[in-house]
Amino acid sequence: MKKSFSTLLAAVTAFSALGSLPVTAAESDYLLHSTFEESAEQWSGRGSASVKVVSGTSRSGECSLLASGRASAWNGATVGLGSDFKAGQDYSFSAYVMSEEESATFYLTLQYSDGSSTKYPKIAEANAEKGKWAHLENKSFTIPSGASDIQLYIETEDTTCNFYVDEVVGAPSGTEIDEPSAPVAMHKGDINYDGKIDCFDIVLARKGIIGSIDNKKTLKAADADSNGVFELNDVLLITQFVMGKISEFPVVEPEIVPGQVKYTTEELTKLVQDSLVNNEPNDSHMEKNGVKYGTIKKETYFSKKANKNKPYNILLPANYDSSKKYPVLYLLHGFFENENRMITTGNGQMYTKQIIGNAIASGEAKDMIVVVPFVFTSATMNDATGFADQGSNEGYDNFVDDIVDSLMPHIESKYSVATGRENTAVTGFSMGGRESLQIGMKYGDKFGYVGAICPAPGTSGSWKWSNADEQPYLLMITGGTQDDVVGLNTPEGYHNNFTKNNVPHVWHVVNNGHHGDDSIHSHLYSFVRGIFQATEGAVTQSSSVTTTKINTNNTTTTTTTTKKAESSGGQQKYTAEELTKMVQNALVNNEPNDSHMEKGGVQYGTIKKETYFSKKANKNKPYNILLPANYDSSKKYPVLYLLHGFFENENRMITTGNGQMYTKQIIGNAIASGEAKDMIVVVPFVFTSATMNDATGFADQGSNEGYDNFVDDIVDSLMPHIESKYSVATGRENTAVTGFSMGGRESLQIGMKYGDKFGYVGAICPAPGTSGSWKWSNADEQPYLLMITGGTQDDVVGLNTPEGYHNNFTKNNVPHVWHVVNNGHHGDDSIHSHLYSFIRGIFQATE
Repeated sequence: MKKSFSTLLAAVTAFSALGSLPVTAAESDYLLHSTFEESAEQWSGRGSASVKVVSGTSRSGECSLLASGRASAWNGATVGLGSDFKAGQDYSFSAYVMSEEESATFYLTLQYSDGSSTKYPKIAEANAEKGKWAHLENKSFTIPSGASDIQLYIETEDTTCNFYVDEVVGAPSGTEIDEPSAPVAMHKGDINYDGKIDCFDIVLARKGIIGSIDNKKTLKAADADSNGVFELNDVLLITQFVMGKISEFPVVEPEIVPGQVKYTTEELTKLVQDSLVNNEPNDSHMEKNGVKYGTIKKETYFSKKANKNKPYNILLPANYDSSKKYPVLYLLHGFFENENRMITTGNGQMYTKQIIGNAIASGEAKDMIVVVPFVFTSATMNDATGFADQGSNEGYDNFVDDIVDSLMPHIESKYSVATGRENTAVTGFSMGGRESLQIGMKYGDKFGYVGAICPAPGTSGSWKWSNADEQPYLLMITGGTQDDVVGLNTPEGYHNNFTKNNVPHVWHVVNNGHHGDDSIHSHLYSFVRGIFQATEGAVTQSSSVTTTKINTNNTTTTTTTTKKAESSGGQQKYTAEELTKMVQNALVNNEPNDSHMEKGGVQYGTIKKETYFSKKANKNKPYNILLPANYDSSKKYPVLYLLHGFFENENRMITTGNGQMYTKQIIGNAIASGEAKDMIVVVPFVFTSATMNDATGFADQGSNEGYDNFVDDIVDSLMPHIESKYSVATGRENTAVTGFSMGGRESLQIGMKYGDKFGYVGAICPAPGTSGSWKWSNADEQPYLLMITGGTQDDVVGLNTPEGYHNNFTKNNVPHVWHVVNNGHHGDDSIHSHLYSFIRGIFQATE
């Protein structure tokens, strides 16, 4: 029977908020209520843990917060309580937790400072069975008098399991905290989430087209054809379903049209990070035949802050058309510089116009207007006079407000500008980089894309955005290893601050980049390819095809067909490209300190010294072998061969380095945390000669041949010995080799010559002398993972030697990980950093 018009009108009134739920009296008293339905809500990882919002697992609603990567029990999820919570007062706290992997005891804990030390009192405790929600609750907890820097966090007693958090509440003591509603599942077309698709959903869909839908959950359900956009076709599909004309919704491939954007913040950040270049291609500087470039004009605007006209350069795109709307990039110069520096004149010629014009012409960047202002803003001074001068620094800091109060309104009134944060970007160099970060953090509602090139010190703030809607779609920080003005440590400090707060951003290190044009050009080349490409609710590209069938009884059947290979039995998880990207994105500059520690409850492998008969040397040669904890000869283990450098021996990479080697601990902790596979590690004496017992000199031919002989000896003698004596999983998918210095050179030679036997190849600060085609003619012999590491402080082979190998593979389009250890030497620090990442990638991929 059809509903009456009055009934439908009532439905419209009842759901006028479109997806919002009534707030109870108790909820109105909540000082903290984290539901994680749309964002992480200022929660961040504690210790080594990271947090992210996930759907499909929840105590209430559709989403919860997942904490993972926990190296210690105290690692978990944390949030600052803010000024609403007062020291000396009583509060009621409630949170729901669930362990993903094992039963665990959870604590809800307070962290605060009493002025002399940090305290960690427990608020609540609960035992959680695996896969079941447990309730952490304390109806009256007193925040100690004098407490400051107050944080709430969730930890476990003694496990490092991944866990979920949902429905966290903090309220004044005596507030009745409501029982959370049951979890809900999102079904396309069910806009009001009542479990049925009916005429009420048609009403809400029509109202949404006439007005708008702001609630993200409601938008997701209203997008019936799953193309990433709520539009009239979705209303038609919902209507056809309710009338019985269709029984399932189609899945329409996303169509990117002007104004519709491609990527979420996380996707765009990863896309830009993965496509970074150290030096932009030479032809990006050239004006090419058939390409039209923009026009540079010099203008002035009236600055309210300075109470006078100030100059700027503007780069209008080729064929600028005032009937179109263009996004705007604001590009800021450094201390003692002016409006010409970033657009025409640098240390040499600036190629901003050419880099941007070529990117637009190739379809890799959007048409845009670029504004390059004179940044210094003062009513009493015309320019800066000194780095330490207060007035000079204030003149630059004044621009943080001047860009919003004066320059942007001028540009928007004079030129054809697409307004809104999704169409506005800012980046700058040196002092301009500092101001760009300040602008981005203060005016997140106006700037969706923020960059900083070799930024000067002095930026301050919370290093996160309290409103998720103001977090940049793209945040990118660039530093140069040869920067002799602010160093690499200043931009790296900013990078670390955002990392601690789990803010997605691109960290870009320009090897051999100076405080000047080379770092600027490299940044601009990548930055302009990322800006104006993302917004909330963006389309996610996927290799999966999902069909949702709505049955006649209003139940749904969802079928997902995924093109990616399944992981079962001996078949592994990732393709070579996926694994390379995964390891590249997970690189650390310095492995966590606790990766070196032998932890309670973790069993570590056993090191034994043995010998094998070398056919090449015609004698026995020593090796160390690290057998995994609880080595079981009935199981088969993959093998990592780990090679030392010149004048070293079989102890160097496993027990004795420049200091203590933590190979056993790093590998044992990675295995215990589930981040690496159980493995056997073989550390041989590499030097192989029938006439010499060891190398005698770097330039000595016999010494070099002794190392190069090992390229065949490992295959002819060592591997057959290991496979006969120990329980080894054979095949290239189970065999890895990596080495340091001369051992890195030999690892690359082994990998290129015996690609049929080694699926994973690494090189740490590799010595010069490796030769080859720098590619594999047989695709079946290309490594699943190839990783090259160099240290910026390497005073033996330099950074340029490993970088040369990296460049050779890059030229041949060979997927590989290029890992630069900032301040890494030719020694233990670079080795440990490489091993930490390399072992987490090996034995994880196959074709």
